[in-house]
Amino acid sequence: MTDMTVNEILLNRHLFPENVLIPFSDHSRYDALSDKENLFRQAKKLAIPMPETLFSSDFSSRDALASEAVRMGFPLVVKAAYSRARSSGEYVASSVIYANDPDELRTALWKAPFDKVRCLVQKRIQGPGVGIFLLAQHGDVLARFAHRRIREKPPSGGVSVLCESIRPPAEALSAATQLISFNGWHGVAMIEFKWDGAENRPKLIEVNARFWGSLNLAIRAGVDFPFLLYQLALGERIEGPIEYRIGLKSRWELGDLDHLLIRLKRDPGHPSLAGTRGRKWDAISDFFTDFFRSSVVHEVFDSGDPGPFLFEAKEYVRNLVSRG
Repeated sequence: MTDMTVNEILLNRHLFPENVLIPFSDHSRYDALSDKENLFRQAKKLAIPMPETLFSSDFSSRDALASEAVRMGFPLVVKAAYSRARSSGEYVASSVIYANDPDELRTALWKAPFDKVRCLVQKRIQGPGVGIFLLAQHGDVLARFAHRRIREKPPSGGVSVLCESIRPPAEALSAATQLISFNGWHGVAMIEFKWDGAENRPKLIEVNARFWGSLNLAIRAGVDFPFLLYQLALGERIEGPIEYRIGLKSRWELGDLDHLLIRLKRDPGHPSLAGTRGRKWDAISDFFTDFFRSSVVHEVFDSGDPGPFLFEAKEYVRNLVSRG
């Protein structure tokens, strides 16, 4: 369930036997949604709400890009067109960089890999994340689900560690459906938004044309995307549920521990805490109380099958020790 694995499978699907069914669109359609420059150019064309965005390919130099970006005002976000760029058979990872002033922006734009790859500079949207999850058959949406992110790692925005099932916000669902239809996407996809409090509307952040990390929440709430995708692969009739359980929360236990440790260790002004509110004591209280809330299910720990959690915990401790 990663960009790298899906990318490799779709690039090499011709090597699989004919009786191996891969219920996803071809690589070109996958790439059209994964390439953030192409995605946001599509969003502009479709009038989908999105952060104010500049593309490095529209400028003759990084200095020219930085000069224009300063006019958007801070804070800004710098991100590569691909989170995992494939080069000579290897993948190069790039992290999002936040810039709070012109010096930080120019430093980011001249830092690897942004100095050599296509990148975007966007106005930063500070607000809760909203995910729209869809199953589509050649652009026609067959099943849908939505969640909001309550806690993330890092707290300023990143991987969801506690999320809650919600009714799909109408504007976000419409935008997600437009993108999937426009690309004729076949398979599952997650369309991520940030809720812009200033404008009270969702803004597009990215599309993951694959399964997502918080998949457990959708399944537990009543939308079994893996089974629906299996039915789609076999050519069976798909009937996604009209309703699903609202208000169910899913928690990645060790990711949530990381969230708490960051909140406790960092000063309030640290970039990893940008946009977060609340006292450290409240963060501690929420972390422990969520173990006993009936509305919270765990993504990894299962008393009937503790092996995966124990393995992850062992790796977690090993990484802590290695980092000192």
